[in-house]
Amino acid sequence: LALTTGACSGDDDPPAPDAEPSTTPTSAAPEPIGTKASIGKVTGKLPKDRRQPLREAVRNVVDAWFDAAYVGGEFPRNDFQHAWPGFTPDAKAEAHHDRRLMSNSDLGKGVEGIRATRKQVRVDVLAVHQRPVGVTARFVLDFVVDRRTPRKVEVKGRLFLTRTENGWRVFGYDVTRGDAR
Repeated sequence: LALTTGACSGDDDPPAPDAEPSTTPTSAAPEPIGTKASIGKVTGKLPKDRRQPLREAVRNVVDAWFDAAYVGGEFPRNDFQHAWPGFTPDAKAEAHHDRRLMSNSDLGKGVEGIRATRKQVRVDVLAVHQRPVGVTARFVLDFVVDRRTPRKVEVKGRLFLTRTENGWRVFGYDVTRGDAR
């Protein structure tokens, strides 16, 4: 159930009692934003036709983490057990240990909703024999936490990925999180 509020028209006086009701339709919650992904530095040779599939695969891994750890799901929320899809078992264990950094587990039940305002990923690639063998995903995630006093948060850093039999997986990270300006 989404609640909407009217926009300020610049007139602080309430409408006259006999005024016609507005026929302007109310808008639903804003559409979720997509993650912008690009190929950054390529070390080695990686043919152009392999770059877009790699960019999409890495974006999907990062996006799944963004949603599971920070901006997806129902709020209020306190279950973050599955916040690290696409992480190797060791990286998942480390992220669970760092869960206050690697998810919104610290926000508790006082959150009414979370809205992403920026999702960007730049994929740096290490290629050997014209195949990607390692990736650093440099990312920025900005979101607004809706509660009594809204809070803007920025999570940024690097995810280190390797190719496994199950696709690209995060095996390490270097992440910071704080209030956004």
